[in-house]
Amino acid sequence: MASKHTGISTPSYVKLATEAGDKYLSALGEVQDNFLKAVTAGAERVKAVTSAVATPAVEFPFPTPAELVEANFAFTQKLLKQQQSFVEKLIATTTPAA
Repeated sequence: MASKHTGISTPSYVKLATEAGDKYLSALGEVQDNFLKAVTAGAERVKAVTSAVATPAVEFPFPTPAELVEANFAFTQKLLKQQQSFVEKLIATTTPAA
């Protein structure tokens, strides 16, 4: 089905957008993997240097990094779901009936 404005068919746009998104996510994953390798190497060096230093036995009432990640990603997933619902309703409201 060709767009009235561009002449580009919808399936080809979806295909192009999907391919571009997949390439982006693949590149992002590669960068993230390399970053994690570098952080791991750095953390091992720091651990080797600081292993002889005594750690204070003080407990802080802060959430763990894992708890922070869980809470923030849970919120983000809810936000994306709400935004998708809003946009779908907006499209339905502004698209003329066939």
